[in-house]
Formats: sequence, C-alpha cells, structure tokens
Amino acid sequence: MSAALQVHTFQSSELSRQPAAVFAAAEDGPVLITRRDGEPLILTSEAQARRDQLGLELAAQLVAASLDPSNEPFTARLLGPFPWLMFLSEAEREAFAEEIVSVARACAAVRHFDRLLKVLEEWHRTAQAYAAGYTADMAVDWLEDDEAAADPRTDVV
Repeated sequence: MSAALQVHTFQSSELSRQPAAVFAAAEDGPVLITRRDGEPLILTSEAQARRDQLGLELAAQLVAASLDPSNEPFTARLLGPFPWLMFLSEAEREAFAEEIVSVARACAAVRHFDRLLKVLEEWHRTAQAYAAGYTADMAVDWLEDDEAAADPRTDVV
C-alpha cells in the first residue's frame, strides 16, 4: 500500500524555457522532470531533502533499536540513539517510545517526515528543560495583565 504524493510534472525543455514556473512548483513540493533521453529526475528544495534525510535516519534508528537482540526493554534500547532520554522519567520514556513509533509509522505511510522531526524536537526540548533544572512542580510567575509589547521595528534609537 503506497500513499500518493502530490508531484508536479514538467518536461526537461520546460525547465530551460520556463525556469521560474518550475522553481515555483518546486517550492510547493517535489517536481518530476521528464526526459526523452533518460530517467526522470526529481527536483526538490534542499531544506525538504534534508528533512527527508533526517526523517529516514531517525526511522532507521528506531528500527535498529527495535531489532536490537538484547533483552532490554525498548525504552532502554532507545537510550543508545537518544541518550538525552535519561533526563525523562520512566513514564515519559514510555510515552516518548509510544508516540515516536506511532508518528514514524504515520509519516512513513505518507512519505513526509516533518511531523516526526517535530515530535522528536519537542521531546528533546523537554529533556533539555529537565537537564537545566526545570521541574513540573516549579512555581511559574505568570504576568497578571495582558500588556502589549512595543514593536521593536518601530523603536528608533
């Protein structure tokens, strides 16, 4: 079962005749460049290619941890690729494992890994906060009044 990915298609001649249209389409998603004399090529942004690569690397780390032959629980095996999980409680590590695996499956199904990277980043930032000394029971000083902040673009020094 494969998910359909929205791909714009252009002939290679259109790339030279109308580069602005092809590049604009590539900003929205992958572009298939068809060629008479060769295999079609995919044009995508560098940022998207980097996110896709990071997502695949993360998925590979999860697969490797799940297939580790040790008898340790999955959450303990995740400490290898994600040592910062040590700052989370055992319950939070369980929640991380459950969420990251389910989101990885969903992202793989649609072939888009941005959400997976976002979930990982959110958990990582939580671990960073705990490492910095934040605890859930800490008192937080909230501002009482809604006061508009000055627009720094209009402040002239």
